[in-house]
Amino acid sequence: MELVLTNLLLIAFGGCLGSFASLLIYRLPLEDNEINILKPRSFCPQCKSQLSIIQLIPFMGYLYSRGICLACNAKINRLYLFNELIITAFILFIFSKLALANLSSWLIVLIIISLYIQSIIDLQTLHLFQPISAILILSGLILNISVEFFTVPLDSFLGLIFGYGILFCINEVYKMIRSKDGIGSGDFLLLGGIGSIFGASAIGPILLIGSSITLCLYAINKDKELPLGFGLAIGAIFYCFLFLALSIK
Repeated sequence: MELVLTNLLLIAFGGCLGSFASLLIYRLPLEDNEINILKPRSFCPQCKSQLSIIQLIPFMGYLYSRGICLACNAKINRLYLFNELIITAFILFIFSKLALANLSSWLIVLIIISLYIQSIIDLQTLHLFQPISAILILSGLILNISVEFFTVPLDSFLGLIFGYGILFCINEVYKMIRSKDGIGSGDFLLLGGIGSIFGASAIGPILLIGSSITLCLYAINKDKELPLGFGLAIGAIFYCFLFLALSIK
């Protein structure tokens, strides 16, 4: 019974985090001084009408609205519901491997959600929110230097250098050949942050996974630019879960 109640609480919590992630994904890239993460209250992007309390409830809000805005009948992006579902799945997996009262569990939750937010922002806008990448860099260095959270301090520091430097060098070579940037500076910073968290030894697998995901997206839609940051962030999330699955029995 206790396990059932715990999982129900985690599902509710995951839905709330997913809803908050949707808010950040929508608002962080905006260049509007009147809209920030604190205000105004959640609204329909089409007609700007504020959502009712029941519409703000994770999972139920989307189902209650039947996927449309009740004020203007515009379709609600299914990504909002997907964010709630996928982050809830992340939460359930993490706490199936780590104790609920373990501070490390919550730190991993924050890292995973930060990576997920970056991935969806890049997928939608082809830009990354660089302050999040900077936070990832600082978090990785501080955690690994202080308690060897994912790796040893030297590996973390080298991960930052290699993560940033590899993409920087690839872009410089591309610029010499094509006289234009092929990789955005936001991708350098993101992979640097990923490297500082998981270490230089993780850069190769994550870069391989991320590049493969990005190429698959390109194969599906060749008219769109490649969202490398999306692939890198999803690759890092996959690596983190694989790390947890193999290292914690």
